[in-house]
Amino acid sequence: MALRFLERDLRRLLVNSGREDLADSAVGAIAFTDDGGTIYVHLLPKENWPHRAPGRAYVLAWEDYVPDGSDSMHCYRWLIGEAQASIRENVDAIARWLAGR
Repeated sequence: MALRFLERDLRRLLVNSGREDLADSAVGAIAFTDDGGTIYVHLLPKENWPHRAPGRAYVLAWEDYVPDGSDSMHCYRWLIGEAQASIRENVDAIARWLAGR
């Protein structure tokens, strides 16, 4: 599931930090992904971005699944909040990652 509001936040922060080039050409999607035991919020660069390594994503937040699934909505809300904080706190590191440094 794409999280467009987080993509917009990241693009805005990149522009504000002087990295409009990355905001326009490198930021692909921010989405929930999982490996069966952990759910992640990942930043995925655009498919055609030259610094993109196949299968590589920037982890913004993660949480292991609750075994009985009873608290899954709390988990999703928590992950979104963590991803928002990660974007704000790490915009320079995200810019370096997108730039291939």
